Amino acid sequence: MDSAFGGLEARRLYTVVGEEKSGRTTLALQVASIASGRGLEVFWLDCGGKLHPARLKSLMDWWGADLTRIKFSMPENFSEQLRLVIWACDYAMEPGLIVLDDFTYLHRVEATGVPSRDKWIYKMLAFQSALLREATRTRDITAIAVSDIHEKPGLGVPQPVAGSIVSYYSDGELWLQSVEAGLRLLKLKVGERSVSLRVRIFEGGFLED
Repeated sequence: MDSAFGGLEARRLYTVVGEEKSGRTTLALQVASIASGRGLEVFWLDCGGKLHPARLKSLMDWWGADLTRIKFSMPENFSEQLRLVIWACDYAMEPGLIVLDDFTYLHRVEATGVPSRDKWIYKMLAFQSALLREATRTRDITAIAVSDIHEKPGLGVPQPVAGSIVSYYSDGELWLQSVEAGLRLLKLKVGERSVSLRVRIFEGGFLED
């Protein structure tokens, strides 16, 4: 990915998409670990509350992360997620990295399935995405939003949750697809450019296979 794209560019909003246990959080942790080790300030928002301490320590140790530069926070509901996203976009230090792990989790928890009732949730999700994009455009900040996938009825093709919102605001998408135990296909698309890599999971995250 580094040789094909020069790594993840600064001042961009990326989405990391994949099925459960495909390694989305692991990939984001690897990026955050490397970034902090290079002097970037990192704000990690654990929207799903699923960050595993042992996995965190393994990746941080492997990549020489600077834990003094990483701030972790876990919102209890969708309204608190909104407040923390606003805070991160306004006060994150530069250069910096903002990671929203399981970005659409609390949105899914609070959604009723009734469009008229859920309109405000989708508006607030779009508002958060727009804020992140604006922050990456106007400040020396990169953002990563980790999202789940689902299959839309009748299509039979996996799509990101709230895909029209997530895809509209993102500059690039990283898709992780399970191939076999410990092996993943990583697809990175930025504009018209795309690349597919076979990567293997190990104790330090991902390496090209």
